[in-house]
Amino acid sequence: MKRTIASLLFTIVLCYSQILSAQGIKFETISLQEAMGKAANPASPRLILVDCYTSWCIPCIEMAQQEFPKKEAGDYFNPNFVSVKFDMEKGEGKELAKKYDVKAYPTFLLLDAQGNEINRVVGKATAEEFIEKVKTALDPKNSLKGIKAAYEANKSMATGMPYALALYQNAKDPSPVLEELFDNAMDYDRFSPNYLELALGTTKFGSPFFRKMMMYKSNLDQAMGTEIINRIIFDKVRKDMYCIAMENGAKYSVFYTPQEVEDVAYTIGLLKLKSDLTERHIISAALYVSRKDINGLIAYYDRNIWNIPSDDVFRGILDGVLARQTANASPAQKQAIKAFFEKSGNFFSKEGKRHLTIAESIK
Repeated sequence: MKRTIASLLFTIVLCYSQILSAQGIKFETISLQEAMGKAANPASPRLILVDCYTSWCIPCIEMAQQEFPKKEAGDYFNPNFVSVKFDMEKGEGKELAKKYDVKAYPTFLLLDAQGNEINRVVGKATAEEFIEKVKTALDPKNSLKGIKAAYEANKSMATGMPYALALYQNAKDPSPVLEELFDNAMDYDRFSPNYLELALGTTKFGSPFFRKMMMYKSNLDQAMGTEIINRIIFDKVRKDMYCIAMENGAKYSVFYTPQEVEDVAYTIGLLKLKSDLTERHIISAALYVSRKDINGLIAYYDRNIWNIPSDDVFRGILDGVLARQTANASPAQKQAIKAFFEKSGNFFSKEGKRHLTIAESIK
């Protein structure tokens, strides 16, 4: 009986899912060239929607599963677009990622029948929000060309912010526009949270414009709070430093010279991040690894890492960085690394026994 009910429920869910899929956006499994041919059909001319996704992009998956199957999405897109989707890390998707310079996910390209980009929409949205964003993007005045013209005609924060955001979403550097705004805007504009979030979030760490903003660090802190500003700055290099520390930067196209890593470490050191932020140690670890200074790395771990609790998620990452160095270590260095882990293990073993003794004494 239970199996029959379970089977029935599964059938209902499957049918409901198929109904939703039929109601939603109909993505065709064809090449972009074939999509262009369909879009150019004189009998039913349409534009092209290209869903640029990756297998690891959670917002991409959520939109595909939750938003695209909705009836309102199908009602708008199916009559007006030939819709296709490509994994940007596989097959034709890799070529399209280069051709259209797609770097953020999800990105939705809006193309004409000749494959020319009209505009793009970046980021997750509900079906209703996505439809409105696409309609807005298709308005000529909201194209990158139109937004640029508006800024050139009247250089202000009101026209510059949309232009800088559009540049960033189109994988172009918005720093020149943001720096021009920073140099000419009033303090209440250039130190506003909206401006700072975009400027700090998109400007390359260590660039001339980044250093210029750091000269006004006290103003940034006052505008958004020291802890928030510090976290934004730290997050700009956090992932890159993980790559450097784990020596897999080439896999993710992350390249830093030892001097550049030192500059990062120096800047992050000036932020005076909270001592209980275990993650901050990855910067120093990356510095020693980039210098190929295994002795310095071991000494740093002996001083700062050995007594970080083993249940701290970043302790495991840091342990992995040091353990990985055994492949390049001399016999003496291997013994030193082994001694570090023994020292740490014995410490927590003793702590565990002490806690068990306390627990057993409680009746």
